[in-house]
Amino acid sequence: MDRHAFSIDPAVVEHLGSIIANGEIDQRHRLLGEGLSGKVYEFENYAVKVFKPDYSEKEDADLLTRLSGHAAFPALHYKEDQFMIVDKVSGYTLGQALKAGEKLNERLFNQIEEAVERCYAEGIIPDDLHLNNIMVNQDGQVKIVDVGRFFHTNQAVAHKEKLTDDLEALKYYCGLFGFFSSSKRKRRRRYSSSDYHRHRGHSYSSSHRRRYSSSDRHYRRKRYSS
Repeated sequence: MDRHAFSIDPAVVEHLGSIIANGEIDQRHRLLGEGLSGKVYEFENYAVKVFKPDYSEKEDADLLTRLSGHAAFPALHYKEDQFMIVDKVSGYTLGQALKAGEKLNERLFNQIEEAVERCYAEGIIPDDLHLNNIMVNQDGQVKIVDVGRFFHTNQAVAHKEKLTDDLEALKYYCGLFGFFSSSKRKRRRRYSSSDYHRHRGHSYSSSHRRRYSSSDRHYRRKRYSS
Protein backbone atom coordinates (compact mmCIF):
# COMPACT_ATOMS: atom_id res chain seq x y z
CA MET A 1 0.00 0.00 0.00
CA ASP A 2 1.23 3.48 -0.89
CA ARG A 3 1.03 5.03 2.54
CA HIS A 4 2.22 8.49 3.56
CA ALA A 5 1.95 9.54 7.20
CA PHE A 6 1.83 13.19 8.23
CA SER A 7 1.44 15.08 11.51
CA ILE A 8 -1.93 13.78 12.65
CA ASP A 9 -3.09 11.73 15.61
CA PRO A 10 -2.72 8.03 14.69
CA ALA A 11 -6.00 7.35 16.54
CA VAL A 12 -7.82 9.56 14.03
CA VAL A 13 -6.30 7.65 11.14
CA GLU A 14 -7.18 4.31 12.74
CA HIS A 15 -10.78 5.40 13.37
CA LEU A 16 -11.32 6.69 9.85
CA GLY A 17 -9.58 3.73 8.25
CA SER A 18 -11.79 1.33 10.18
CA ILE A 19 -15.14 2.92 9.34
CA ILE A 20 -14.14 3.42 5.70
CA ALA A 21 -13.12 -0.23 5.39
CA ASN A 22 -16.43 -1.29 6.98
CA GLY A 23 -18.47 1.00 4.71
CA GLU A 24 -19.82 2.97 7.69
CA ILE A 25 -18.54 6.46 6.97
CA ASP A 26 -21.78 7.46 5.19
CA GLN A 27 -23.72 6.79 8.38
CA ARG A 28 -21.17 8.24 10.79
CA HIS A 29 -20.03 11.49 9.17
CA ARG A 30 -21.62 14.26 7.12
CA LEU A 31 -21.07 14.29 3.36
CA LEU A 32 -19.51 17.56 2.21
CA GLY A 33 -19.31 16.85 -1.51
CA GLU A 34 -18.86 14.26 -4.22
CA GLY A 35 -16.80 14.13 -7.41
CA LEU A 36 -15.68 11.67 -10.03
CA SER A 37 -12.79 10.42 -7.89
CA GLY A 38 -14.68 10.01 -4.62
CA LYS A 39 -16.64 11.56 -1.76
CA VAL A 40 -15.59 14.10 0.87
CA TYR A 41 -16.79 13.83 4.48
CA GLU A 42 -16.58 16.06 7.52
CA PHE A 43 -14.66 14.83 10.56
CA GLU A 44 -14.01 17.36 13.31
CA ASN A 45 -11.82 20.05 11.71
CA TYR A 46 -10.88 17.82 8.79
CA ALA A 47 -12.23 16.97 5.38
CA VAL A 48 -11.77 13.31 4.48
CA LYS A 49 -11.71 12.38 0.81
CA VAL A 50 -12.54 8.72 0.24
CA PHE A 51 -11.43 7.54 -3.18
CA LYS A 52 -13.65 5.29 -5.28
CA PRO A 53 -12.23 1.75 -5.39
CA ASP A 54 -11.98 1.70 -9.19
CA TYR A 55 -10.52 5.17 -9.54
CA SER A 56 -6.85 5.00 -10.51
CA GLU A 57 -5.89 8.69 -10.51
CA LYS A 58 -5.26 9.67 -6.88
CA GLU A 59 -2.68 12.39 -7.29
CA ASP A 60 -4.46 15.08 -5.23
CA ALA A 61 -2.11 14.51 -2.30
CA ASP A 62 1.02 14.86 -4.42
CA LEU A 63 -0.23 18.16 -5.84
CA LEU A 64 -1.19 19.49 -2.41
CA THR A 65 2.26 18.54 -1.15
CA ARG A 66 3.86 20.61 -3.91
CA LEU A 67 1.56 23.51 -3.02
CA SER A 68 2.02 23.19 0.73
CA GLY A 69 2.44 26.44 2.57
CA HIS A 70 0.32 28.47 0.18
CA ALA A 71 -2.67 30.03 1.92
CA ALA A 72 -5.07 29.23 -0.93
CA PHE A 73 -4.78 25.46 -0.57
CA PRO A 74 -5.88 23.30 2.38
CA ALA A 75 -3.10 21.60 4.29
CA LEU A 76 -2.66 17.87 3.69
CA HIS A 77 -2.46 15.82 6.89
CA TYR A 78 -2.54 12.20 5.75
CA LYS A 79 -2.85 10.08 2.63
CA GLU A 80 -3.04 6.40 1.76
CA ASP A 81 -4.63 4.38 -1.04
CA GLN A 82 -8.21 4.57 0.25
CA PHE A 83 -8.44 8.10 1.57
CA MET A 84 -6.70 11.36 2.40
CA ILE A 85 -7.22 13.94 5.15
CA VAL A 86 -6.98 17.70 4.65
CA ASP A 87 -8.09 20.82 6.51
CA LYS A 88 -11.83 21.44 6.40
CA VAL A 89 -12.72 24.85 4.97
CA SER A 90 -15.60 26.65 6.66
CA GLY A 91 -17.14 29.28 4.45
CA TYR A 92 -18.96 29.55 1.13
CA THR A 93 -18.23 28.89 -2.52
CA LEU A 94 -18.16 31.61 -5.14
CA GLY A 95 -21.22 29.96 -6.66
CA GLN A 96 -23.14 30.32 -3.41
CA ALA A 97 -22.02 33.95 -3.10
CA LEU A 98 -23.27 34.80 -6.58
CA LYS A 99 -26.62 33.15 -5.94
CA ALA A 100 -26.92 35.34 -2.85
CA GLY A 101 -26.31 38.43 -4.97
CA GLU A 102 -22.71 39.01 -3.96
CA LYS A 103 -19.90 40.05 -6.28
CA LEU A 104 -16.26 39.05 -6.15
CA ASN A 105 -14.15 42.00 -5.09
CA GLU A 106 -10.71 42.87 -6.40
CA ARG A 107 -8.94 41.63 -3.26
CA LEU A 108 -10.42 38.13 -3.59
CA PHE A 109 -9.74 37.96 -7.30
CA ASN A 110 -6.11 38.92 -6.62
CA GLN A 111 -5.89 35.97 -4.21
CA ILE A 112 -7.15 33.63 -6.93
CA GLU A 113 -4.64 35.08 -9.36
CA GLU A 114 -1.80 34.62 -6.89
CA ALA A 115 -2.82 30.98 -6.38
CA VAL A 116 -2.75 30.39 -10.14
CA GLU A 117 0.71 31.96 -10.29
CA ARG A 118 1.96 29.67 -7.52
CA CYS A 119 0.65 26.65 -9.41
CA TYR A 120 2.34 27.82 -12.59
CA ALA A 121 5.62 28.35 -10.75
CA GLU A 122 5.44 24.69 -9.64
CA GLY A 123 4.68 23.45 -13.17
CA ILE A 124 1.10 22.70 -12.12
CA ILE A 125 -1.76 23.69 -14.40
CA PRO A 126 -4.89 24.58 -12.36
CA ASP A 127 -7.37 23.20 -14.85
CA ASP A 128 -11.10 23.36 -14.16
CA LEU A 129 -11.19 26.26 -11.72
CA HIS A 130 -14.86 27.14 -11.32
CA LEU A 131 -17.37 28.73 -8.98
CA ASN A 132 -17.95 25.56 -6.93
CA ASN A 133 -14.38 24.59 -6.09
CA ILE A 134 -13.23 28.03 -4.96
CA MET A 135 -14.31 28.97 -1.46
CA VAL A 136 -13.90 31.97 0.82
CA ASN A 137 -13.32 31.02 4.44
CA GLN A 138 -14.46 32.84 7.57
CA ASP A 139 -11.33 35.01 7.50
CA GLY A 140 -11.99 36.19 3.95
CA GLN A 141 -9.22 34.00 2.50
CA VAL A 142 -9.70 32.26 -0.85
CA LYS A 143 -9.38 28.47 -0.64
CA ILE A 144 -9.24 26.15 -3.64
CA VAL A 145 -10.75 22.95 -2.30
CA ASP A 146 -10.55 20.58 -5.28
CA VAL A 147 -7.37 19.98 -7.29
CA GLY A 148 -8.74 16.84 -8.94
CA ARG A 149 -8.24 18.14 -12.47
CA PHE A 150 -5.00 20.00 -11.84
CA PHE A 151 -2.06 18.40 -13.61
CA HIS A 152 1.70 18.54 -13.56
CA THR A 153 3.61 19.26 -16.75
CA ASN A 154 7.08 20.13 -18.02
CA GLN A 155 5.52 22.39 -20.65
CA ALA A 156 3.72 24.93 -18.47
CA VAL A 157 4.42 27.72 -20.94
CA ALA A 158 2.14 26.01 -23.48
CA HIS A 159 -0.81 26.58 -21.14
CA LYS A 160 -0.31 30.30 -20.48
CA GLU A 161 -2.98 31.51 -22.88
CA LYS A 162 -5.60 29.12 -21.55
CA LEU A 163 -4.82 30.16 -17.97
CA THR A 164 -5.30 33.79 -18.98
CA ASP A 165 -8.62 32.98 -20.62
CA ASP A 166 -9.79 30.95 -17.63
CA LEU A 167 -9.00 33.76 -15.20
CA GLU A 168 -10.76 36.34 -17.35
CA ALA A 169 -13.80 34.08 -17.73
CA LEU A 170 -13.88 33.56 -13.97
CA LYS A 171 -13.69 37.31 -13.46
CA TYR A 172 -16.58 37.80 -15.88
CA TYR A 173 -18.83 35.18 -14.28
CA CYS A 174 -18.08 36.54 -10.82
CA GLY A 175 -19.58 39.89 -11.77
CA LEU A 176 -16.34 41.79 -12.30
CA PHE A 177 -17.20 42.82 -15.85
CA GLY A 178 -16.48 46.52 -15.95
CA PHE A 179 -14.98 46.45 -12.44
CA PHE A 180 -11.54 47.60 -13.53
CA SER A 181 -11.01 50.93 -15.27
CA SER A 182 -9.60 50.52 -18.76
CA SER A 183 -7.00 53.13 -17.85
CA LYS A 184 -5.86 51.23 -14.77
CA ARG A 185 -2.44 49.74 -15.16
CA LYS A 186 -2.58 45.95 -15.35
CA ARG A 187 0.07 43.97 -13.57
CA ARG A 188 2.00 41.71 -15.90
CA ARG A 189 3.11 38.26 -14.81
CA ARG A 190 6.47 36.99 -15.94
CA TYR A 191 7.00 33.28 -16.25
CA SER A 192 9.91 31.33 -17.70
CA SER A 193 9.37 28.03 -19.46
CA SER A 194 12.93 26.95 -18.56
CA ASP A 195 11.87 26.49 -14.93
CA TYR A 196 9.60 23.54 -15.67
CA HIS A 197 11.57 21.06 -17.79
CA ARG A 198 12.30 18.96 -14.73
CA HIS A 199 8.65 18.04 -14.07
CA ARG A 200 6.77 14.90 -15.08
CA GLY A 201 3.35 14.95 -16.71
CA HIS A 202 0.17 13.68 -15.05
CA SER A 203 -3.53 13.99 -15.71
CA TYR A 204 -6.49 14.28 -13.37
CA SER A 205 -10.28 14.06 -13.50
CA SER A 206 -13.25 15.67 -11.73
CA SER A 207 -17.01 15.63 -12.15
CA HIS A 208 -17.14 19.44 -12.19
CA ARG A 209 -16.14 20.91 -15.51
CA ARG A 210 -16.92 24.37 -16.82
CA ARG A 211 -16.60 25.52 -20.41
CA TYR A 212 -16.54 29.10 -21.57
CA SER A 213 -17.13 30.31 -25.10
CA SER A 214 -15.35 33.20 -26.77
CA SER A 215 -18.67 35.03 -26.98
CA ASP A 216 -18.67 35.36 -23.19
CA ARG A 217 -15.49 37.39 -23.14
CA HIS A 218 -16.56 41.01 -23.46
CA TYR A 219 -13.71 42.30 -21.41
CA ARG A 220 -10.16 43.34 -21.80
CA ARG A 221 -7.85 40.31 -21.83
CA LYS A 222 -4.75 40.27 -19.69
CA ARG A 223 -1.65 38.74 -21.24
CA TYR A 224 1.02 36.76 -19.48
CA SER A 225 4.52 37.49 -20.72
CA SER A 226 7.28 34.95 -20.90
